[in-house]
Amino acid sequence: MNFKHLFGLTCGFGLLAVTSAFAALPKATEIYPKMGLGYNIGNTMEVPKNQGGATGWGNPFPDASYVKAIKAAGFNTVRIPCAWDTYATNGVIDEAWLADVKKVVDLVVNEGMYAILNSHWDGGWLEDHVFDGAGFDKSGAVTSAAADVAALQTKYWTQIANYFKSYDEHLIFASANEPGVNDPWNGGADNGQWAFDATRMKVLKTFHEACINAVRATGGNNETRTIVVQAPRTEIEKAPLLAADYPSDPAGTGYTMAEVHFYPYQFSLMTGGDEDWGKMFYYWEDKTPGTDAAHTCKNGALGSKTSIDELFGGLNTQFASKGIPVVIGEMGAVKRLDVLSGANLKSHLEARAAWYGYTAASAKKNGLIPCVWDTGDEGNGNFTIVRRQTKKFGGNVGDITDYETLNAMRAAYGMTAIEGNSIDALVNASLDESNKMLEVTYNTVTSDSSEVGTLRFNVSSKNWSNYTAISFQAKIDVEATGPSADKDVTWMTLSLFAMSGNDWAWNDYNFEASDLDAGWATYTVPLNEEGLDIENKAAVNAFGFNLYGTQLKGKIDFDNIRLIKADGSAVVLADFDKKLGAETDGIASATRVTSTAPEMTLAIKPIVATTSKMFVNVQQGFVNATFTATEAVSATAKLVNGLGQVIAGQNFTTRKGSNTVQLKAAYRGPAMLVIKSGSQMQTQKVILK
Repeated sequence: MNFKHLFGLTCGFGLLAVTSAFAALPKATEIYPKMGLGYNIGNTMEVPKNQGGATGWGNPFPDASYVKAIKAAGFNTVRIPCAWDTYATNGVIDEAWLADVKKVVDLVVNEGMYAILNSHWDGGWLEDHVFDGAGFDKSGAVTSAAADVAALQTKYWTQIANYFKSYDEHLIFASANEPGVNDPWNGGADNGQWAFDATRMKVLKTFHEACINAVRATGGNNETRTIVVQAPRTEIEKAPLLAADYPSDPAGTGYTMAEVHFYPYQFSLMTGGDEDWGKMFYYWEDKTPGTDAAHTCKNGALGSKTSIDELFGGLNTQFASKGIPVVIGEMGAVKRLDVLSGANLKSHLEARAAWYGYTAASAKKNGLIPCVWDTGDEGNGNFTIVRRQTKKFGGNVGDITDYETLNAMRAAYGMTAIEGNSIDALVNASLDESNKMLEVTYNTVTSDSSEVGTLRFNVSSKNWSNYTAISFQAKIDVEATGPSADKDVTWMTLSLFAMSGNDWAWNDYNFEASDLDAGWATYTVPLNEEGLDIENKAAVNAFGFNLYGTQLKGKIDFDNIRLIKADGSAVVLADFDKKLGAETDGIASATRVTSTAPEMTLAIKPIVATTSKMFVNVQQGFVNATFTATEAVSATAKLVNGLGQVIAGQNFTTRKGSNTVQLKAAYRGPAMLVIKSGSQMQTQKVILK
């Protein structure tokens, strides 16, 4: 029963009036047939507080029009990934955050849909610590007490359960998200990761039981509310570990569900090019060009029809047939708009739609609830079906952006198709075969501190070990617009950066003003200590360009970014002749335009190490300074205010080449940054925010 409809009123502390007695809620097996297709409101409520909160990753806060559109599209379950730890102080969740979460839950249940409210990654406070004692997480070797993590799990779920106690069976709780998925890739026995075995499953079981027991102890509807527990890493291959050591429930059997996620990597997520061990799958089964079988997911490959049926059938045997419905909490496959065009792109988009439809149908057949992943983005690599980022992509909130995928899933659930076509527009947009470049425009906003414009390319842990240099063409037309009354210096610096390894280590190379030409030029930077010295060349995650400066505007045109081997041969990283494969942030914005770059010659202007000026990026609460050191020496960095007081300082050791140091300061106003390394001393006036 939905108390919302029974009473028809709301009250300040919750959606529903509290009643004097609570009847047992339906079992999970009774709820499952009504849940239908599921949709994720992703990259929203799970954004950590220190990363901007619900809107910090680019999505607007969910409103009624968006949730109504999800319902109208044919979905009857909405998964709400949610952060809690970064919204808590000493284990107590902020009341304001609980109220914000409640707004989203209410939007869902008001439409008669089922809401799955989980505890998402949120910095990995639980998910990265599924072990007891000495172990590993993303930051390296640590010691973790499973009992401490379980105690915090109990504390959070007690608060959440009490806050939502009066909601009926349309609200479902989920203990975690992907516990253990962030184990480091350290050459371990488990697909390169630290092994997840029966011993670790016992730790995960204690975390799940901490959630279950906390919820049950709050009483009322929570005594029998459905709770979802996750398999290790939510990998289907790890589901037998959960089945063999399933958490106990004080409510008895039948009030829990199991959860896995489904992203067959080569078809769903693999980007950045083929690997020696396997190729990217653009196509699926019979939805393929006849000449490209190598890039087609079929014949039992992970994600093919045979694979889906076998994996989902296994979940039925292990869980669903025993009265434990299974939620596929996340599933999906990216759109590969950057590498395909024309007929090939059409085949790819048709293949995605067919895969979604078959996956949904097989899930329904085997007692599983498929929930498609959505990030709100509509660019390359997106999963989005229902629009919400109208400021970026136009249109209206709730527009359908992928009719073919939606209709394939609707057909699997016996629903009629919604009229519309999404594929043709994408294919037509891809048919421009003219030579393109990327035009990046920069425009600073403030005049009293430096700002950053970022152009970034994600390359998914590519191995650059066999390359000796990176080369690109650029035409630089950026000018300083100062000086102004409150700052007597204007400057800018261009930096080439890369991030690598499990910890996304940052390395960069800073260009001197004398290195940069006003017209078109080819720039070649060695991938060694004399240039861009990447910490882990075997696992490059991203690279790009940062333009730092104050009071500047203009643009840089980029084209033909290449990696160069020792023999002089090269591979293209980005030539922009296909869809935009880059992200921008800060004061930068980018668009593809017709290229005016001359024919590229790889060795026109080799760059060698020079003594670079210091450049500074000021953000609220901290200062980043990058400078070049001629040798490895002891160094100090200080911030000194107008009274000569040191308000922040740090001792460190430089390395030869580019160095970056960060100082934290609560002070606001003018200050002097002083960095001394060996016999070198560099200073820069800054305005602290």
